[in-house]
Amino acid sequence: MLQKYLSRVYPGILSSVVVMAILWLTLAPHPLPDSDVSLFEHADKVVHALMFGGLVFALVVDRELCRQRRYELSGKLPRGGNLAGLLVIAVAATLFGGGIELLQSWMGLGRGCDLLDFLADAAGAFLSAAVSPSLASLLLHRR
Repeated sequence: MLQKYLSRVYPGILSSVVVMAILWLTLAPHPLPDSDVSLFEHADKVVHALMFGGLVFALVVDRELCRQRRYELSGKLPRGGNLAGLLVIAVAATLFGGGIELLQSWMGLGRGCDLLDFLADAAGAFLSAAVSPSLASLLLHRR
């Protein structure tokens, strides 16, 4: 059922929304209201891994939607996703996270560059690259 709605989405929209959310959450001085809820130590690292894992997943879904659209227009079966393509997606997401960390230190808005945040971004991106093709196939009802 979800595939019916996803097939109407223009490829790239999902990734664009995720990128905008990541930019807001990482570059705004106070993106969320203050809360008295105390989380476990290093919870922000888990959030970083989830954000960049979500970005990789969105990129993989958009890539599959683009292939599906190409198939509908041309009638040619698209080639399956390859490992090199997933590696490029994971590296690009990781570099995006590194760029954000550098911007945080240069902007001087009270947020700094943190190597552990960058490593969490990379871990989330590469872990997601390993599982996203299977999840995207399930989501889009393909085998």
